Amino acid sequence: MAAFGSFSNPTKFTVNDWKTSNMVMSSTAERQMDASVQVRQQSTVLRNTTDNKTAWTQHSTSSDLADRIGDITLWRNTLNRTKEELQNEIKHLKKTRECVEKAFEAKQVPMDIAFECQGFREERDGNDLVRDEVEVQLQKEVEVIEGTNNVLLNKLNESYEQLCVLQDIHQLVTADLTDKTTALNLDTDCHELENSSGTLGLHKDPTRIMRNIVNPDTWEAFSSHNKDKSETEMKLSVRLREAMNQSILQTTSDLEAQWTATNYAFRKRLHEVEQAVRELEWQKGNTESEIAALEKEVDRLKECIAAKVPPLMVAHTRLEERTKRPNVELCRDTPQYQLVEEVGQVKESQHLLQEKLVMAEQTLGTLQRNLEQITSDLAAKKQSLSLDQQCMQVREKLKDHPSGEELIKTN
Repeated sequence: MAAFGSFSNPTKFTVNDWKTSNMVMSSTAERQMDASVQVRQQSTVLRNTTDNKTAWTQHSTSSDLADRIGDITLWRNTLNRTKEELQNEIKHLKKTRECVEKAFEAKQVPMDIAFECQGFREERDGNDLVRDEVEVQLQKEVEVIEGTNNVLLNKLNESYEQLCVLQDIHQLVTADLTDKTTALNLDTDCHELENSSGTLGLHKDPTRIMRNIVNPDTWEAFSSHNKDKSETEMKLSVRLREAMNQSILQTTSDLEAQWTATNYAFRKRLHEVEQAVRELEWQKGNTESEIAALEKEVDRLKECIAAKVPPLMVAHTRLEERTKRPNVELCRDTPQYQLVEEVGQVKESQHLLQEKLVMAEQTLGTLQRNLEQITSDLAAKKQSLSLDQQCMQVREKLKDHPSGEELIKTN
């Protein structure tokens, strides 16, 4: 008992304190509950509001993504068509370029033929080595072929440059199309994401602005520029192909016209040379006949001159013998006069015959020299005729040259 006496008595409250404490506690609880109800009500409103806002924002974003997917799909399809058109145009331009290359290569044989003909005709001899119409036309032919090659070579250079431009644009369009496909796949994946998707996650600073980001106008302008540039260059390529085909047709037509002019000059020259050959052969035959006749006449003149010697010797002997008549018998009688006249007549005949012999021999020499010249000229003309005939045989190869239509038919 003594132990209990050692504890102090606890503080005791009055009944009023107790009641007051209960009232405060109840009042506080009610206020807190009212506040909690208000918080719950506000929280419900906020939850509903934020849920709706989040759902609407997500829906709006999905709609924007769908619109963006539509825009990208539209441009992807447009660029894909542009790419196919570029590929087709590049293919057509390459084919046309191949046609020009074939046309350029096809001019080598005509050039070789023209040079070969010029070489043949340089082998003409004497006065047949003339600058005639054939030579003029052959030189024009060479110049036409050279001009044709220059035109075709220019078209080849232009087509090469245009091909490079088209291929560069094709690379740009392909790269743009690849980027569009990548972006379309990414946005499609983003559009298909839902709150329950398994690939969701929080990322560090996803709202950051990338350094190379562009605005929609710039984005559309980039693809629009590629499309417009492609269409512009394809139009230029089409016009270039038309010009290339026209060049093939025109140059081939010009060359064929020149071949016609050259062949006409050859035929005309062959006719002239053939006439000259026939004329010289006729002149040669006549000259040979005349030489033979004149040679016989020279022989007869010589025989005739020789035949005058015996009569002259008879006259001389008679005159000499009659000088031996004695005395008055040495008379200048009629026989004496006649013998003197006879000697003079025979000498005059010898003189005339000798003059005629000299003239005949000179004429014979002239005829022989003329015959040599005719023979030489005839040989030269026959050689010229043979050379031009060889040229015409060589030029038969020109018939194998393809026409302009054949050169471009594969285009």
